[in-house]
Amino acid sequence: MHGLFYQTAHAVTPATMMLFGFGLLRLCLSSVKWTSWACVMKYLYVGGCQKMLVKEAKKIIGSLGNPSKMPGLSYGLPAAKASWVPEYCKELNLPLPVDYGCKVGSKLSDIPNTPCYKCYADNRGNYTYKSLKHGQLLRLIGTYHSNWQEAMIMLIDRYIDYDDPYFRWLDSGDIPHKKMLEDIIVIAEELPFVNFWLPTQERKQLHGLDQRNDIPFNLCIRVSHIKLNDHDYTKNTWYNSSSVSTTDGHNCPSDQHSNTCGPCRKCWDKANRHTIYNIH
Repeated sequence: MHGLFYQTAHAVTPATMMLFGFGLLRLCLSSVKWTSWACVMKYLYVGGCQKMLVKEAKKIIGSLGNPSKMPGLSYGLPAAKASWVPEYCKELNLPLPVDYGCKVGSKLSDIPNTPCYKCYADNRGNYTYKSLKHGQLLRLIGTYHSNWQEAMIMLIDRYIDYDDPYFRWLDSGDIPHKKMLEDIIVIAEELPFVNFWLPTQERKQLHGLDQRNDIPFNLCIRVSHIKLNDHDYTKNTWYNSSSVSTTDGHNCPSDQHSNTCGPCRKCWDKANRHTIYNIH
């Protein structure tokens, strides 16, 4: 043991000790919320989990949403057909993403008696505002960035309220590509004290994933039923799901809280297998 300690001590160079010392000083002075010992050690040795500036991270991801109807933060993308995306890309001189809009939702948006029919986020209401569309487009482009995952981890950790740590993916839009879903899984793993909820119609994106082994405990992925008033969740291959009701047969209590979540957090709770929403 003494020999091992001696060898280890001699392996630590002055440069390593100096780097460790600077990291320790940064740790003491930092306001970062630490989510794991691995994060702390990474900070000590390589200068911090935050390897990029806040403004650099925001430039990559676009922005985080702060919805008034639910707790925490969100990240919304262009919804349904998103036919306005090519025009906006041209106008703003931005690259046209390979995938945009909802693959399944864009088809359902033309079919009555589906939850996506005349989608509220498809160029309707507040979603007609140019500034909102611009934000959605920047977020979509950001998901293709090689450092999007790192930027999201940094900004969620920085801005989430750890007294009520809830985050909703895709309050508009759906999973545009596999890379985003893979990154979302890693983000949840790196932020174990944040509860994530991801609603989706993109069943194909979930193919090959083992719910028990591949999905972090703090990430609840809910597959949305295709037809209105179809609440039979026992036929689903994916455990957590949701549906939309046109009657009073819903268990979402938002109508009791001025169309907000209020104190309810069931959508993020995997123990709540199926949620039934009242139609918008």
